[in-house]
Amino acid sequence: MAKKQANICVIPGGSGSDWLQLLADVFARLKRLLGWEVNLFLAPGEFARVFKIGFAEENFAGPEPVVEHLIMRLQQAGAVYKRSGQFAVCETCGLPDAGSQQCSNCGGNIILAEREGYYFRVGRYDKKILELAAEESLVLPPYQQGYVLNSISNMPAEDVLIALKVSRAKQRILPANWFGTLAATLSGCGYPGDEGGFQRSWANTYLFIPREWLSHVYYWCGVLLALNLPKPGGFVCHSSLKILDRREQEVSLLLLAQNYGQESIRYLLLAIKAAPGENVFTEDQVIQRINHDLANELGNLVARVISMVSKYAGDMIPPPNILTRQNADLELREYALETPGKVEQYISSQELFQAILAIKNLIGATNRFIVSTAPWQLATAGNQQERLNTVLYNICEALRFIAVTLKPIMPEAAQSILGQLGIDSIPGLYTWNSLGQWGLLPVGTKILPQPVLFPRIVPGYGGIGPEQDLILREELARINMVVARVLSAEAVAEYDGLLHLILYDGRQRCSVLAPVARACQPAALEGKKVVLLSNLRPTEVEGMPSEGEVLVLETETGNLKLIFVDDDIPEGSKVLCLS
Repeated sequence: MAKKQANICVIPGGSGSDWLQLLADVFARLKRLLGWEVNLFLAPGEFARVFKIGFAEENFAGPEPVVEHLIMRLQQAGAVYKRSGQFAVCETCGLPDAGSQQCSNCGGNIILAEREGYYFRVGRYDKKILELAAEESLVLPPYQQGYVLNSISNMPAEDVLIALKVSRAKQRILPANWFGTLAATLSGCGYPGDEGGFQRSWANTYLFIPREWLSHVYYWCGVLLALNLPKPGGFVCHSSLKILDRREQEVSLLLLAQNYGQESIRYLLLAIKAAPGENVFTEDQVIQRINHDLANELGNLVARVISMVSKYAGDMIPPPNILTRQNADLELREYALETPGKVEQYISSQELFQAILAIKNLIGATNRFIVSTAPWQLATAGNQQERLNTVLYNICEALRFIAVTLKPIMPEAAQSILGQLGIDSIPGLYTWNSLGQWGLLPVGTKILPQPVLFPRIVPGYGGIGPEQDLILREELARINMVVARVLSAEAVAEYDGLLHLILYDGRQRCSVLAPVARACQPAALEGKKVVLLSNLRPTEVEGMPSEGEVLVLETETGNLKLIFVDDDIPEGSKVLCLS
């Protein structure tokens, strides 16, 4: 049976088109894991190289025969007419390019010249365009549909230029940018020659459109309606985002990838929910997100699992014993089996942050399983080796599920995890179909420990990882630590393992986010006294302020717990580093 085929096109232009390449790459990787043959078309550039996006080069210039065919069909439908006049065109390539001084195609100068223009009566289809754009699943992600509909509903229903005839002698027809792009994508799907093949291909064609060019959706829908052509698989319209450094200057995504690693920034950009409107984040938030999600959560889990298999099972995946299975094992298995379907659904609907949240929840469930089963206690019990083997096998299998579901999102990190499990050369164990069954991990497979997956980032010292440059003793004087009382504590739903604390330091209240939920029950913290670093630069996570940090202790199980101060020490008492 022939493979299903999908076409994914990232339309160039605007400040958001680079980021769209990353979102399209995730979609393409998922489709390939599902067994599809995928063509990813985009205009090449540095972004695609840095983030290792595999693509077919496309300049989105519509082939002249297809442009002429479309114009002829539109004329026959009464949707296009000709009119002569003065037009803004490129002096070098001749393409129409109104509203700028330099040609967006070749960079040539824009001049006024006498031409014969073809105009599309888009207003004739105005109402039907809005009805088509409102159809379910045509505009992705779903939470952007209202914004897109509002934008195109405000488009002027005026006749729009689609192409120019160069001269009577040359008889060449040069399309406007939006019309040439449509001709290119239609042509790539087999239009107009192979009608049956085009129908199948176009239904699985996804067009990623920069927010600045939402007018394309309006015009394209009009042309499709005028020619009675089917709708494509979807128009993908994400809002743009920007990241600011500490001087509030916008930072290049390529520079962030250079500083913090392309896999980390890849994760960050996909985990952000870019809501309609402007999305602005800080470099401090970038560091905090990488440290929490990747270093504390994912990286720590991988290190714990590999370390325990090495320590308690001699570097080999141990055999599970069904007779030692408990409810916790079944719950972890069900959680893992549910995760791939959620990830597939959310990537397909372009809700990437939800896909990542589903994987994070599986990471959290695996960490909770480790804490509840306590392999370190089983190892010292003397008569619990079979139960210990079952626990170790289950956390390794959960790690396989995590790695495979991460393949579209962070392919290199996923491959590293599979390599540490010793299965990166066994294709049947890292296909998407393999996630339909629990327990495929071969017993006796030798694990292969690797360096820490995501070292913590320490801002301000120019380095990444646990071994940082030594600091000057004078710098300790800049840190203000005081005793503070916990007024309230509650779990943060979006971040497994994170608590939102309200503290009182003797003068005022402050809001702090602390990754201690696995070792500390929120209800038991009220009234406890902790050490607060009170003079840190405030930051924000998902709209919640964090105005300081608290001192924590890493336990032998890898969890973080608060360091408490005696009840009789007053709030506001200073905690000092003295030599």
